[in-house]
Amino acid sequence: MTKDRFITMDQVDLRFLKLRSPTALAIKNMADSLKKQGQLTPVVLTGEERPYTLIDGFKRYLAAQSLGLESIKAIFIHVELTQAKIMMYLMNRKEGLSYIQEALLIRELVDQDGLKQTQVARLLDHHKSWVNRRLMVIRGLGPEILDDLSLELLPTGAAVPLSRVAPCNQTDLSAAIVRHDLNLKEIHMLIDLWCKTREPAEKQFLLQAPKEALALLNEELAGLSALKNVRKLISVLKKRLALHDKNAQLKFYLLQIKSEIHDIEQILNGEET
Repeated sequence: MTKDRFITMDQVDLRFLKLRSPTALAIKNMADSLKKQGQLTPVVLTGEERPYTLIDGFKRYLAAQSLGLESIKAIFIHVELTQAKIMMYLMNRKEGLSYIQEALLIRELVDQDGLKQTQVARLLDHHKSWVNRRLMVIRGLGPEILDDLSLELLPTGAAVPLSRVAPCNQTDLSAAIVRHDLNLKEIHMLIDLWCKTREPAEKQFLLQAPKEALALLNEELAGLSALKNVRKLISVLKKRLALHDKNAQLKFYLLQIKSEIHDIEQILNGEET
């Protein structure tokens, strides 16, 4: 590792930017910090000759670039590129990489660098299942969805449910998610409905009015829950009548059942009444 030194902005290779891709807001906040306090921490570079590969400090570099700075403080470490990718993860573990950033890194280590999943798991200090889950998700997502997730235009948690959908449908669903501002719970429910729906007209309804579709689903689930309560009550009734005086208890339990049935009718027919 060498001492800090200043290098010009054009001496930096951003080949790993796709694995980190800070948001516009993060870059703006860093730029504000640079204007107020200057650069407190150097970026980290590797490589023997120019341009040097940036492996840490992407927000700092892009923020400096946005401010029109001509040079930036840097420190050098001498590692080959596969190890540099591993270090990107380990150096940022405390701050935390997003799910999609972890998945992008794993795919690069496996598909481009030729590492086995067990090797990646060991190097990143995780179980093989952690690596496998992210690799399956990233391989199930189209390029446009990956871009939206990396830029946080979609919630990070949307990666897993969207990977269940055919790539040709992911763009339409992601547009519906953004347009209707669906939260993560709604996204999971919408994808579940999509995967169970076969009729094209119903799929169009899910895309055009997802909140209305989810409201209908919630009503149906509420009705099913009420029916389960009635079945449970009837089961309890049978057991108790076997233990107690039937004539004394029967009227009370029947009144309870009628009350439950009334609640079901209100839930299922609320829109009509």
